[in-house]
Amino acid sequence: MARDLATKAELMKLARALHTTPEGVRFAASLEYEEIRRLRERVTAALYDEHRTAFQRVAAITRLLPTAVNVRITLRAFTPFLAARVAGEMAPERAAELANRMPVEYLAEGSIHLDPRRAAPLIQRMDPDRVLAVIRELVDRTEYVTLGRLLDAATSWIIRGVAATVSDEALLRIGFYAECDAQLTTAVSMLPAPRLREVVHTALTGPLDLRSAGLSLIGRLTDDRLRGRIAEYAAEADDDTLTLLLRTALDEDAADDLLTALTAMGERARHRVLALPALADHDTLARLLRTPH
Repeated sequence: MARDLATKAELMKLARALHTTPEGVRFAASLEYEEIRRLRERVTAALYDEHRTAFQRVAAITRLLPTAVNVRITLRAFTPFLAARVAGEMAPERAAELANRMPVEYLAEGSIHLDPRRAAPLIQRMDPDRVLAVIRELVDRTEYVTLGRLLDAATSWIIRGVAATVSDEALLRIGFYAECDAQLTTAVSMLPAPRLREVVHTALTGPLDLRSAGLSLIGRLTDDRLRGRIAEYAAEADDDTLTLLLRTALDEDAADDLLTALTAMGERARHRVLALPALADHDTLARLLRTPH
C-alpha cells in the first residue's frame, strides 16, 4: 500500500489508541507507517496491561456467580468500558456466554474498548447473529477503525453475513482500517462477483475517502488474480471516472497502487486505461512515472 494512505490509516488508529484526534498524533507523521504501527501496538499493550491485575481479580469473581447474576450486576454497575476490560481477562467461553445475554448497544460500545489481543477467541465463540447485530450497530456509529481491527477475529460466516447486510461504503471504509492484509484478502474474495463489481463502482464514483480506500485495497491484496479482477472491473468505467481516480492516486501519493492495478489487468483493459487522454499530458505522465515502485 502506498506510504501516504498507509500512514493516514495508521495515524487514525494511533489517535484512537491514545484517545485523541489525528492532530494530536502529528508528531508521528514523519515516521514510516510500519514504525507508526509498531508504536501503536506498544502503546496498546501498555495501556491494556497497566491495570490488568485488577481486572483479573474481577474476572475471577465472575466465576463464582451464575451467568444471569453476572449479567445483572454488569449492566447495573459496570460501564461498557469496564465490562470490556474484564471480558478480556475472562475465559473466552465464559465471556461469550455473558455477551450473548447483553444488549447489542452495550456490546457495541464495549467492543470499542476490547483488548484487540484477546478479541478473536471471544468473538468466535459468540452467537454469530449477535455478532452481526453488533457489527451493524458499529456501522451505524461509523466505528470503522474498530471494525477494521475486529475483522481479524471474524469467521467466514460472519464475513459473509456482513457482506450481505452492510453497504459498499461501509465495506470500503472497514477495509481501509483492516489490520491484516491476508484476512482482508480473504474477506474480499468471499464477495460474489456482482457485489464486488458494485463495491468497485462505489469506490470509483464516491468521494475522496472512498477512492482512496479503493486504491489502498488494490495495494493490500495478497492475491494477484483477485487484484486483477478488481482492476478489470475498474477499467470498465468511463474516461472521466478513471481520470479522477488517476488524479486521486497522484494527489494521495498512491500512484504505486495504481500501477499495481494496471499491471494486474488483462491486456485489453490495460490498453483501454493507457489510452486515457490524461496520460498524454506530459506533467501527469511524469508524476506517475516518478512514483517509487
